[in-house]
Amino acid sequence: MPFALNSIIALAKQGWKIDLYLWEAFSSQYQDLLPDNVFIKYLQEPQPSPLNRLRPDWLRIRFQFSSNYICVFGLGQIGSYLASILAKKNNAPFIYFNDEFPSQWNMSRWTQFEKQAAKQASLIVVPDSRRFQPLCQELNISIETPHASLPNIPKIQQLESSINWHDRLNLPISAIPFLNAGSLADWSQVPELLSSIPYWEENTVLILHSRSSGEAESYRRQLLHLDRPGKIFWSYEPLSEPDLNSLVAFCLGSFALYRNMGPNIEHMGFSSGKLMRSIARGRPVITSNFSSLSFVTEHQVGIQVNHPAEIAEALKKISLNKDFYSKQCLNFCKHFVSFENAWDKFCYQLREATQFNLNQLIS
Repeated sequence: MPFALNSIIALAKQGWKIDLYLWEAFSSQYQDLLPDNVFIKYLQEPQPSPLNRLRPDWLRIRFQFSSNYICVFGLGQIGSYLASILAKKNNAPFIYFNDEFPSQWNMSRWTQFEKQAAKQASLIVVPDSRRFQPLCQELNISIETPHASLPNIPKIQQLESSINWHDRLNLPISAIPFLNAGSLADWSQVPELLSSIPYWEENTVLILHSRSSGEAESYRRQLLHLDRPGKIFWSYEPLSEPDLNSLVAFCLGSFALYRNMGPNIEHMGFSSGKLMRSIARGRPVITSNFSSLSFVTEHQVGIQVNHPAEIAEALKKISLNKDFYSKQCLNFCKHFVSFENAWDKFCYQLREATQFNLNQLIS
């Protein structure tokens, strides 16, 4: 999640030594993203077994003697639970980053742990301030709880990988590519998107990029009846951050379509990673017509659609006005969703809520 990754980088640049606990197996993808004063500690997911039910107890026992932290951040259900334990043991502020509403996980057994952790939070951080009130309702906490917002927008590095995407994806030179990146599933309206392709302009093509080759291959088989040879190009290979940014920039725009699966999607706003990444690269988006995404229309950084029948016309409009939309996207990033500006405000809000000053190192 860019708003969490950006926060780690911002803390490191301010001189803090950071232990970053990741609930995953070792990966080299972070080596070029994080400064040297960030120390990754991998907590690999155990194989499914009856012992997984004891995970909360195992975490509590494992971290009950960690006493070298003066501020603790937590993201996600397991992350917030672990962070609340560390904060309590260290008598330190606990900053709770929320990127998914509890209902997104069908009220799993971890939901109660997340709710308990949220009640201990010194400050709650969301990607969009409009998400805070419905989040409070789900967590059963007061809307008076101190909170801040950090937009979920990636920081684009000036030096990125130069890839010939025409060659890599076997695209015709005349192709006008649009991108759908991220999870490939019905909830992201992939069937609706594919059903609209027969009505697209002749050279306009779709690139479907998935983070998982297994996911993409399985889903592609399910959708063979919607295949359009020469119009749909699949990308299975996992991409580094620079390579993904390069692919986004190569395309004329990106799709961020969603079915309304509940509050987490309905109140999406600035939390959509693929939507915000596209805008950060100066590429407009075609997205759903949720009120939380009305900024797309208001700031002219893309086009909202109600029905798949509207997609073809939206693509045509973007193709004819690509320079205008690119300029609007970059202007929006600079003036309305700047992470740097939001971080300065966050530091102030944290100091007000906890008397803890991130800008002053304690030896």
